[in-house]
Amino acid sequence: MTPVGLTQAQQGLWAEYRADPQDTGQHIAEQLELHGPLDAARLLDAVARMLGEVPVLHARFEARGDGAVQHLGAVPVRPAALRDLRGHPHPDGAADEETQALLDTPFALEDGELYRHALFLLGPERARWVLVTHHITLDGYGLTLCLERLAVQYRGETLPSSFGALPPVLEAEAAYEGSADRAADGAALRALYGGIPHVPAPLLDLGLRRGHRAAGQLPAALVRRLHEQAAALQVGWPALLFALSAAFWRAHSGERQVVLAVPVMGRLGHPSARVPCMVMNLAPLRLDVTPGQTLRTLAGQAQAALGPLRRHGRYRYEHLWADLNGHRLFGPEVNVIPFRRPLDFGPDLRVNTATLASGPVEDLALSFTAGRDALHLTLDGPPALYSATAVHALHGGLQAALARGLDRPDAPVEALWPAAVAG
Repeated sequence: MTPVGLTQAQQGLWAEYRADPQDTGQHIAEQLELHGPLDAARLLDAVARMLGEVPVLHARFEARGDGAVQHLGAVPVRPAALRDLRGHPHPDGAADEETQALLDTPFALEDGELYRHALFLLGPERARWVLVTHHITLDGYGLTLCLERLAVQYRGETLPSSFGALPPVLEAEAAYEGSADRAADGAALRALYGGIPHVPAPLLDLGLRRGHRAAGQLPAALVRRLHEQAAALQVGWPALLFALSAAFWRAHSGERQVVLAVPVMGRLGHPSARVPCMVMNLAPLRLDVTPGQTLRTLAGQAQAALGPLRRHGRYRYEHLWADLNGHRLFGPEVNVIPFRRPLDFGPDLRVNTATLASGPVEDLALSFTAGRDALHLTLDGPPALYSATAVHALHGGLQAALARGLDRPDAPVEALWPAAVAG
């Protein structure tokens, strides 16, 4: 097969890999907890068929000049490791240890070693499937496409149309790179940094590393209050979460000009809409948390800023960073996933998904994932800046401060986020 180029997102990840092939910070991992009468052979067959439909997972990367090409589908499907731990005295702990080993072992992109996976049999009607892959292959959206197709494969139903191909994605990106839209997007994003002092990015000294993680489901009463308050303030509830996150960062860091890193996919109406691949970008959402600012006004500011962010979000953050001569681009990363559909493996199996690793972080990263009436909060902090204990304390403090902020939308936000809560 003729080799193809890399997406813009892949190019940055390839450069990081070439700088340190042993680094595992760009490994991502997804876990499926399966409860019920699992047909293990059927699942492994469905996994193999799904993986076989994703050429980027079976690519071999080849250095060319200052960049690389990828030979799509150049290596065969990698079988899952099947681990029967049903007789083990601590099956979950053993599975955790083996999963961590999968996550902490470097990949060899030039050899086409891009993912590894394992099925752990833990007990009567209880199992776990784990997929670990390099971020150069998939972003969160691409991974979701794969998991949804796996569920259809396991159910044995007629499959929808196959995944799209990568070359049209590359062609669309190339067209954008030479367009007037790109120039306008870059100018609009650079303007957001007006008045913000030039501070070098922390990654220049500290690098990017997988962070310590604290995660948990927010109380149902808090989630109901979030939706009620968003309706009362006439903003979308994601905008309200961005406002609350900016208020948290103001209290945590002392910064008044808060720039949140917001993941954007840019797939709607784009060839990548049906292609499992890596195209995710980070776009800046600037919120100025001035003295006396209330949650009401801050939420309105967030709602107004989201439209331009989406319009200009195709401009790569790596290019923006170069444009601004290494200016620190972001404070915290804040990802709001409005709804994640439960995976349907049929009436006999209940499946819980968990993201074990989602790539490296520069500073704190907050992820809010909604599902039905629930909202899950994950907080990551790089080990060079935060201990595991500090990350868990911040997670608890953030949850408490969210509730306080939602109850007092017209109070100055600095009164809602005391230093003790800010960590």
